[in-house]
Amino acid sequence: PARPSAAPSGRTTAPAGREPARGTTGAPDPASPAEIGKGPRVAAEETPGAPGSRPKAPPCVTEKPTSTSLSAYITGYSNVRKLDGASLIPVSCVQLEQGEPVIDFRPDGTLHLLQRSEGSLLHQGRKQTPPFTSTFLTFGFAPTTATLVLEQAGPLVVESDVLLVFPDNIAETYIRVPLVLRVLDAKVNGTPLDVGPDCRTATPLASPEPQPAKYPGDHLVLLGKGQLLNGTDATGYVLTSGGPLTGEVTVPAFKGCGTGGENLDRLLTAAISGPGNHVRQIQGQTCAVGVEVPTEGQCTEDRQPYVVPKPER
Repeated sequence: PARPSAAPSGRTTAPAGREPARGTTGAPDPASPAEIGKGPRVAAEETPGAPGSRPKAPPCVTEKPTSTSLSAYITGYSNVRKLDGASLIPVSCVQLEQGEPVIDFRPDGTLHLLQRSEGSLLHQGRKQTPPFTSTFLTFGFAPTTATLVLEQAGPLVVESDVLLVFPDNIAETYIRVPLVLRVLDAKVNGTPLDVGPDCRTATPLASPEPQPAKYPGDHLVLLGKGQLLNGTDATGYVLTSGGPLTGEVTVPAFKGCGTGGENLDRLLTAAISGPGNHVRQIQGQTCAVGVEVPTEGQCTEDRQPYVVPKPER
């Protein structure tokens, strides 16, 4: 069984901070940009899945890591509004390469630390989640069970913006990734429904995009907000320490569903597709894979993430 590289450090938990807000002015934090970019560990009381008894998790080994390589697990729920239910997205491996932090002096006098990182999901060598099963009452009366997978269809980009103010730093992080929902198999009232080998959404899932000119195309957008109080642990979400990420997504129409001349595209589109599906994901503490000595309690002995988060609705 996997063990952490060392026991957690046991720092004092920070008190809950105010709701993160943008545009606050004040004196910049004296901490160096490198320290801010790394981010502190989120306290166990604040983060689901903080170090403790490690649950089982899929492999998350980074091949050929660099000094900026990170890995983490993420899991959570996505509502399926049309079916009045929620689907559990299983614990999934995410691997990232951190970009260089950049100091940005704004015209309004505020000081920001910006960082762009890129990465991907990884499951058995593919950029996807593990398969997961969901059961719903289709059209309100027919129990339907489907095995699904989310496949990455383009770059996963993480953009962090930390407003440096005194006595704390306010972080806002956007994660953008195009994901196609694929149906592997389905049963209706216990009877197998042959969806064929290529049943999937015609386009990636689509979220409202706050900067459509800069980020065109359909993709999932998740937002995490956090607060880094000087000398204490973080609250909310910070890339390196994890936390909650939320968003909303439209499920597009399906294509390629059915075999033997039977077209199931309209059936699945009518049952599942539509807007207004709330997404809440919980990311665990990252493992700094490529450093010589990983921080206590963050990595297993073979450099996989030690923290396996628990989903929250």
